[in-house]
Amino acid sequence: MKEWVVRVESDVFGICDRLKSIDDGYFVVYDRHRSRFEVHNSRQRGSTFALAVPYASLDARVVELVRKTRVENAERLLSEMERENARREKERVEGVMKSLC
Repeated sequence: MKEWVVRVESDVFGICDRLKSIDDGYFVVYDRHRSRFEVHNSRQRGSTFALAVPYASLDARVVELVRKTRVENAERLLSEMERENARREKERVEGVMKSLC
C-alpha cells in the first residue's frame, strides 16, 4: 500500500466491521492525498478499489451506499438512474417550453 494511504482498522461507529459483515473482503482506507475515505474489496480482480466515500466521515450512509452499489444490485441501480435522468430531462424540456411561451 502506498505511504499516503492508511488502512482504517476500526472506527467509532463500527462501519469497518459492518462492511465486513456484508462481505469479508471489504476494507476501508484513508487517502491522505485526496483527503477521502475509500472502500476496497480484496476479492475483486484487478484493482481492489470499490468506491470513494462521498462523505467526510464514516457513518451509516457508507454502509447503505456499499449495499446499494454491489454488483447484484447493478441492474436495479441502472434502472433508477435512467428513470431519474428521464425525469430531469422532462423537467428541463418543460422549463424551456414555458420560457418560450
